[in-house]
Amino acid sequence: MSTTGESGVSWVCPQCSRRVPMRVDTCRCGTPKPALAAPPAVAPAPAPGTTAQTVAMAPHSATLPGAQSFPSVAATFDDGLRTPNERTLFVVGLIFSGLFWLALLFTIVGIFHGLLGLLFSLIVHALFLAHIRGNSLRVSEQQLPEIHAAVVRASRALGLPEVPEVYVSQAGGVLNAFATKFLTRKFVIIYSDLVEACHDPRQLEFVIGHEVGHLAAGHLKWNAVLWPFMLVPLLGMAYSRAREYTCDRCGLAVVNDPEASMRGLIVLAAGGKQAARADVGAFMQQRLETGGFWSAVVELGSTHPYLCKRVSALQEFVQPGSAPPVPRNPLAYPLAPFFAFGAVGGAGASMLIVVAIIGVIAAIAIPSLLRARVAANEAAAIGVVGSVVSAEATFAQVAGVYGPMPCLVSPRGCLGQSYQGPSFLDASAAQEVQAGYRHTLRVTSDGSNFVHVAEPVQPGRTGIRSFCGDRSGILCASSEPGLLEASASGCDRSHCRPIR
Repeated sequence: MSTTGESGVSWVCPQCSRRVPMRVDTCRCGTPKPALAAPPAVAPAPAPGTTAQTVAMAPHSATLPGAQSFPSVAATFDDGLRTPNERTLFVVGLIFSGLFWLALLFTIVGIFHGLLGLLFSLIVHALFLAHIRGNSLRVSEQQLPEIHAAVVRASRALGLPEVPEVYVSQAGGVLNAFATKFLTRKFVIIYSDLVEACHDPRQLEFVIGHEVGHLAAGHLKWNAVLWPFMLVPLLGMAYSRAREYTCDRCGLAVVNDPEASMRGLIVLAAGGKQAARADVGAFMQQRLETGGFWSAVVELGSTHPYLCKRVSALQEFVQPGSAPPVPRNPLAYPLAPFFAFGAVGGAGASMLIVVAIIGVIAAIAIPSLLRARVAANEAAAIGVVGSVVSAEATFAQVAGVYGPMPCLVSPRGCLGQSYQGPSFLDASAAQEVQAGYRHTLRVTSDGSNFVHVAEPVQPGRTGIRSFCGDRSGILCASSEPGLLEASASGCDRSHCRPIR
């Protein structure tokens, strides 16, 4: 026997057991909707220039928070609650992110650095959650039982198999809540000022349903995979906003009261006292002002839609055609990425995502920068060794012997004042330490041979290989330590391989 789903958003067809949106009167198989009361509808938003009317409020059909009876359990998340834009953008994001990860994995940093970035992100997330768990109030059957009951109801109504851990945290007056997860554990964090601002328990239940909706819809499950897509201008933020619209529908499905759901959003806009007094229709009218250039620029770069548009979207979902979307100024699209990328969003969740992204980028970029630095240092060391070898060869042509470093830089001190030629080596190349390498020149007592060695100051960090040059003019490199121990009779070719 079929029954109407208590979510107030869908009903179950008795013929084919298909979930059908409450606003649709007939299932695809032809079975009409059971003759039950339709969900409470909100009056259409008044046209511009007319007086805004307060949305009609219907009796709340579900039990109040704290009661022990719960809505019937949903087997899975009702995919009919998703906005069409979310589905489309998810597919686009999955394709883009998949190609990005493949390119990154095989052409830039490899598996090791990818795992390093993942580990760094997990550590940052674990530290954040440790702070929350140690400094916040954990909700349970004994601690704030009315909130716990609301979370249980929302989880069951939205098909979430496990009830998430919920914490109430003080945030200095911020009205916000967010969902997060760590591996398989799910969390909902609600700021205490938001709890106190929701004077009507159904407003808080809507907020809880919204956050549980993120978990039930699998949004957080894909965050790590989709974060490259979230950085794509316009598209990434559009996907984030689409998810917020979906979760607003989830909150409505839990509360089954459009006005209470809308006022739950107005609490975020103006606080609890003002939310109770606000004219919902007038607030929806504000969406007509969001299509202008600067308003569109800000929203296009934001993770969350404007609250007045979210309220209107709920009205449109309950009563199609009553609050149509407002088009944006087309000039805002090309300029939004430059002016307002990531300008607005949920403080807790957005900050956590940003920190995780920075961690992954750091794990990818830092090893690459270190390798580039090592390569540059080695190239500079090879250049210095080559310059010294050339300078010694030129000095020997004039003096008949090889000379120490001072003779190469200031040849008059060794060749006499009669020598009027230039120096054989620039003073900058004669410095002992340069570009992360220590340079040492040794000359035999009779001047018949020399050896110039360059070894990294910090092996593995400022350089990996050591370099050596002698009268043969052939430079060699070695990854083994000990070239500085070589005598002035020449490079040890047993473990120093020629490079040119």
